[in-house]
Amino acid sequence: MVPIKANGKAKSDDRRLPVTLLSGFLGAGKTTLLENILTDENHGFRVGVIVNDVGALNIDAALLSNHDVTRKQEQVVAMQNGCICCTLRGDLLEEVARLAKDGQVDYLIIESSGVSEPMQVAETFSEEFAEMSVVAGHDLEVDDENEMGKEQRLRLANVLKSGGLSKIARLDTCVTMVDAVNFMQDFATVDFLKDRQKDVPEEDDRNISDLQVDQVEFANVVVINKCDLVSKEDINRVKGTVKSLNPDAKMITAIKASFDLESILDTRVFSYEKAAMSPGWLRSIKEEVTPETEEYGIGTFVYRARRPFHPARLWDMISDVFIVIQMEYLTEEGAAQEDGEDEGDGDDDDDDDDDGDDDEDKDEDDKLEDEWEDVSNSGVGDSQPQLDTKKRLESKMANKTFGPLLRSKGFLWLATRPMMFGEWSQSGVMLTLSGGDMWRCEMPENEWPQNPEIKAAIQRDCDSKWGDRRQEIVFIGQQMRDGGEERLRKALDACLLNDREFKDWERAMTAKNPQKVLDRLFDDGFEDWLLQVPDHDHDDGHGH
Repeated sequence: MVPIKANGKAKSDDRRLPVTLLSGFLGAGKTTLLENILTDENHGFRVGVIVNDVGALNIDAALLSNHDVTRKQEQVVAMQNGCICCTLRGDLLEEVARLAKDGQVDYLIIESSGVSEPMQVAETFSEEFAEMSVVAGHDLEVDDENEMGKEQRLRLANVLKSGGLSKIARLDTCVTMVDAVNFMQDFATVDFLKDRQKDVPEEDDRNISDLQVDQVEFANVVVINKCDLVSKEDINRVKGTVKSLNPDAKMITAIKASFDLESILDTRVFSYEKAAMSPGWLRSIKEEVTPETEEYGIGTFVYRARRPFHPARLWDMISDVFIVIQMEYLTEEGAAQEDGEDEGDGDDDDDDDDDGDDDEDKDEDDKLEDEWEDVSNSGVGDSQPQLDTKKRLESKMANKTFGPLLRSKGFLWLATRPMMFGEWSQSGVMLTLSGGDMWRCEMPENEWPQNPEIKAAIQRDCDSKWGDRRQEIVFIGQQMRDGGEERLRKALDACLLNDREFKDWERAMTAKNPQKVLDRLFDDGFEDWLLQVPDHDHDDGHGH
């Protein structure tokens, strides 16, 4: 056994196998980095490597004899508990358990596939996941219908019952490699994963720009590779973007994936909790962030407003410059209803029942509707029409307001959806909109997160006439201090209800059936939102 080097770091009694998780797109340089690690004689580790393609490693067999390089076929074990719903790669668990037990390696590197989100792999090393592992292990032990063989199933069950990965290995570093040549271009792409990689399932509808952001935002080390192939200005632009996406990540610039390996091996600094809270957009919402990225020409600001957006005007704005991706919430049984429908939205039977209960209230609602028949504005289509994605990209890039925008994320308030907030997530030309949760002011306080700091923040947010309802979206992009922020604010402000509309909205909220009146007032062609029922004890404290 090769003794583990201290590398200048504090010694630890932790005997678990240390792991570096390596992510990045195809071509970013992951394989070259692995080759550098496996052929370097100075780090002092006997390294185990789990890769997707052993054949891609161009290393002499004699050199590999000191290490353990394995390719595993993916197998998935489903795990679900409360607000966490994810899958555990059974092949990964089994291989890590084997390496930890054999004691033939003292460090492990897991190459995440180019289409993987590192957070999903990293959370399987968390303590919280250990509790789920025990339950999953007992379930797997008696699952005779599982497609894997009995012997393998029982091996996996035993590892899970003992607490899973977190009991045998610790995640030491989460590294994302980015290609300096293509990084900025991948923000300006209309490609989906299945457009670039053959092994992506047809039903996988993730896009390149979103995945790139996910990989950067969760890492605690970002390696900017191929710096010899771009200009200094291009490198600074990439650095500024990475810094804005993940202010806490250590940035390393490299040529041919060559750099001091001590920065990614046995660092003892990775924290799952910190990584989950490290994205720049979340930091910007929670606190004032020093604009360190401005030297690279990248700026950040938070758009806030205490009025709802007019759905039609918002749609007109975003559909001109973004490829809008909306989550569809459909159930086979039809049991789950969109929040607005629960309140009597549309012309379902509940409306008739409610109206029949109190003729006086019905007359009052009808009177309000009659008064405001002429208020409704131009409508939104029932769904986004088929579009030429390349032309949509050209439209965004040519738009002075939205062209320089790289990333935005937060939550929004639509006039026609007073009970729920919507979630907004944009990378490049791709904008994903979906339903979130109930506004906290519509929840009993005993259902709020019980963390004192989070609860106090919610109480502050709710200190207004309409509770915590508001717009709160972080925008990250170029030219922010050259008029970009002002242009974005002006465009977004134009989508808010004007004074007359907001007065009508407030009157509608006093009706017996506010949803019915709001639907008459404002056209809303966005997809229905299914009300999620998360475990609020695990709320991350966004202050919703």
